[in-house]
Order: sequence, then structure tokens, then C-alpha cells
Amino acid sequence: MRFVVISWFKIRKTEIEPMRQLAIAFLAVLLFAMPSLHGQKIGDFVFAKLPQSYQLYPRAENNAAEVPIEGVTLNKDINAISLRITRNGANYRWQKTNISPSVPFATKFFIPAELAQYQVDIYSFKGKDSSLVTSSKNIVAGDAFLVTGQSNAWIGPIDDQVYQGEWLRTFGAVQLPDNYGPYNPADTLWSLATGLARVGPWAAEIAKQLISYEKVPICLINSAAGGSYIDWHLILDGTIKTPIDGGNIMYYKALKSGVLAKVKAIIFRQGEGEVALNETNLWGQKFALLENKYKKYFPSVQQVFVPQLNVYEYKNLYGSQSREEQRKYHSNDPYIKSFATVGTRQFDRLHYGNEGYRQTGLEAARIISNVIHKRNWPTEIYSPNIQRAYFASETERDKLYLEFEDGQNLIATTDTTIIDSKGKSHKLSLADHFFWDKYNDNSLGPYIKSVSVVDKRRILIQFKDQYDGNTIGYLPNYHKKFVTNESEYAFAGPFIRNQMGMRAFSFSSFPITKKDDSVYDFVCLPNPVTQKLSITWPKFVIGHLDIYNMRGDLTFTYKIDGLKIKDIDVSNWAAGNYFVLFTGANGEIFRKRLAVIK
Repeated sequence: MRFVVISWFKIRKTEIEPMRQLAIAFLAVLLFAMPSLHGQKIGDFVFAKLPQSYQLYPRAENNAAEVPIEGVTLNKDINAISLRITRNGANYRWQKTNISPSVPFATKFFIPAELAQYQVDIYSFKGKDSSLVTSSKNIVAGDAFLVTGQSNAWIGPIDDQVYQGEWLRTFGAVQLPDNYGPYNPADTLWSLATGLARVGPWAAEIAKQLISYEKVPICLINSAAGGSYIDWHLILDGTIKTPIDGGNIMYYKALKSGVLAKVKAIIFRQGEGEVALNETNLWGQKFALLENKYKKYFPSVQQVFVPQLNVYEYKNLYGSQSREEQRKYHSNDPYIKSFATVGTRQFDRLHYGNEGYRQTGLEAARIISNVIHKRNWPTEIYSPNIQRAYFASETERDKLYLEFEDGQNLIATTDTTIIDSKGKSHKLSLADHFFWDKYNDNSLGPYIKSVSVVDKRRILIQFKDQYDGNTIGYLPNYHKKFVTNESEYAFAGPFIRNQMGMRAFSFSSFPITKKDDSVYDFVCLPNPVTQKLSITWPKFVIGHLDIYNMRGDLTFTYKIDGLKIKDIDVSNWAAGNYFVLFTGANGEIFRKRLAVIK
């Protein structure tokens, strides 16, 4: 911040007061024009930085947040300001700062991130006499997250189970009915997530769970817009001049709230609009552009969470491809994390009842807790994600094995009976939800004898005859059995699940190999590592090794041409989690997580 000092030259006494008022006006304009500051005149002061009531300040790594106060006074009799800070109504600390008229001052104090509310009362001093200038109440320190996407990211009735407590803060206002822009730049107030500032039942449940895990307040700023296509979110170039629209709304709110530099993650729930259109799928290409923009304009963001889409009734040949792209981002891009939303309770064919939003809020919060806050959770908080599909041998193509991650304990529900809106019952089979074509349009159901779990993380599909295909898909491109006015019901599976109830990711055109072809799985030792990392394969391999940090930046790359062991010096790498990816010569991909510690 540049400080401006106005020098007082020799002025006739009758000119002093008009000049003083002019100087105050000039400084007020100057302070208002400073980027990221909220200039406001209160009594004899113009404040460039001043806490708002209900404001959340993002905590630093030391679990404390800095609360700055900056401004200027031109009252020649004022020689100091004092801050009286209280915690939950009790005195916390006093601090005094000497100031000079017309000279900008800056002071600050720190508050810990905890379930406690702070208040600051600012007093001015004229000699030894003091008077109250202003007060800011209900200030907290905690973590800030941004939520955006389509209607499932923010709609839903506010019932008595939706968290609206004192520890969830938000900024700005919802623009009813669908939260589209252009955004009113005057909506820059902090508040509890109630009334028109609500964040919706899904985001509120995420916050509720994170508050219970971390024991700190949470800020969720929700900029989702009902029915918005990804093109709308791609309107993101850092522009904060009116009209503020698209992704720039989220940027504007993050900037004006003061959390931009310390946003933990973006939660992006979107894509329903694209799969409602029977058009060539471009969602993945556009999301790659959006990811790069998020990295540019929200540099503090550690992770983007992108729930995988459900199975909808829109007749769309390409619906499964959007879900596959979301799964691949989760599998191959360490900056992106996902989970399956199929099988969510109270699905009404597009949206959910509040029980469903609370379910997926809990599911998202556990993953956020694991990735962002490094809390220990079992593998099964994640949706089972296919790792390999293979036949035991070329002569046993009637038995196909689907292998998922270590730590998964799978359940394959083979039959489900549902009652449609006309009272008619339908018996649904898991076998019908496997497909041989790249669009997940042609079912393998008539050719499958059985589907079963053979051990904790493998599914066995027993065919009635030899299967000559080279790919396998899971879950249809759209809900084919839905027929309006004849058998209305939301897609009900059945699904592959794990013991914690997380449904497996939908996948499309996944390559099938033979068991003996899969020789590229590797081991990282030691893990965690401090100095030297050794990556070991069971035999000499050919392929490509890439290691990414959790933002998705490539840290190490190496072409493997006939090696069993590759040693890597990681002593200069930053501490944190990394993502090791090896692509074998046959295109099969193997992944491991790596922790570097100091």
C-alpha cells in the first residue's frame, strides 16, 4: 500500500477549514480507489481496511488470522487510536497506536481459528481523553471455500436440519430466482448463511461437517447459477468492472471479501445442462480451459472438487462420456477430485430432496477433510474407481475381472425392485448396466450369467459365452427405461458400492487386457520419503513416468526404456503430497500417491 502524506504549507487561518475538508475528501476518494480495500468515512476517520461484522478471516498455517486496520484522520487533535478486542464478550487484549493527522496509519491484531467470536472496538484519543469511533462484531478466523456450478450446487428448501449456525459465514447475496448475473457490485456484506445470503442445503451440509471435523468456522461463498452451462463459468478474466457476470462473479466476491489469497478449494458441481443436450460432448475440453483459469485467478486453491454426474433421463448418446471425463480427471489430474452421485437418496430425475443433498454434502466433506485438512479417513470415503479390467487368459474370455483400488470392500447388488409413479413394479439387474460400446448405449445384460464380488476389490463378470470385446463400460448414457406417462421413476441402479455406501464411478470404453499383460504396477519406497525415492516394477518395463504435485503441476517426468528400478532425488522437493503416474507401453495406467516430508 502506498502512503500519501499531505504537507501543510503556509495558509491563512480562514483557509484552513475548507482546505482540511478538501483534503479529507481527496483522501477518501484515494482510499476508495485502492484495490481490494473498503474505504469508508466514520466520524473523523476514513478507513481503508476495517473488519466487517460477521467477517471471516482465513487462517494461516499457524492457525491464526491477521485482522488489519488501516486509515487516516485529519483531525489535528487526535493523536492515537486504541483497539479493545473481546473474545465471546470477555476482554482479550488492548493495543494502542500513536497516529498523526493526515498521515495514514496501519495496525493489526491476530485471532486464532477456533469456535469463538471476536469483537473490536476502536477508540480515538485526544490527549488522554478517548471516545468510541466504531465497533465490528462477531469476527472469526477459519477456512474459506468457493462453491459454484448449476442448480444442484445451491437450490433446495431450507428445513430445520439445514445448518444455519453462527460458524458458517458467507459474503454477498443470492440473486433470485436462479442466481445468474450480472452481479450487483454493491452486495459486499458479510453475514451468516441465512435469508438471501444462504448457500443452499448441499453447501451448508459440507460446512456443517467441516466445522465438526476441524472445530473452526467455515466460509462458503456460493456463486452457482441454476441451469448454467460451462461456457458461463468460463466468463472469467479477472474483470471486476460492471457488468460482472459468469465466473467473474465468484472472482469478484473472493476479491472483495478478502479471502482470495487464502481460498482452500473450489467445489464445482456442474454438467447437467450439457448432458441434457444430444450433442457431441465438449465438456472435458471446456473444463480443461476452466481449470487453467482457476489456477490463474485463484492461485491459493489447492483442489477443485467435481462430483461425477448422475444418470439422467435426457436422451443423450454422449452422457456417459461426460461422466467418463470427470472420472479421468479424478484418476489422472491431482488437482481434481471427484465422487459418484449415482444412487443418491431422494433423486427426482434431476434434483434431490434435502436428505439427498445432506448425503452428498457429507460425502464431499469427508473427501475435503482428507485432501485439504489431511485428516485420516479410510479409502472407502472415495467412490470405487476401476483400475484394471482383464481376462485371466486368452482362453478364459468368459470371465472378466474388474479390479478397483486397494482398501475398497465392494458390494455388488444384483437385483433391485422399484415401484414407478403408476404403481407398477420393475425388477432391475446390475448385469444390464454393463456395456460393450464406447457410448454405454448397448447393454451386455443378455450375455451375462452373473456378477459377483470375488474378493474385497474385484468384481467377476461371468459371461454366457466367450466375450470378444476389448472394452467395458458401466452405467448407461441415459435412463433408457424412463418413458414419460408410462413408467416414471428416477434411475435406481442397482450399483456397485463399497461398505461405506459410496457408489462406484461410472466408466466408459475401459480397455480390457489379459492378466499377464499387466506387469506395470509399481511400488514407491520409502513412502513417505525425505531424500531418495525408489520406484520398482516386477520386471523390466517400457513406458512413461510422470509425477505431479497436488495442484497438477508436473514435477518430474522420465521415459522408461527397459528398467526395473528408477531412483529419484526428492531432497529439494517441497513437502506435501504427490501423484505418481506410470503409463505402460500397452497404454495401461497405474497410479500411486506419494508423501514427501522434511
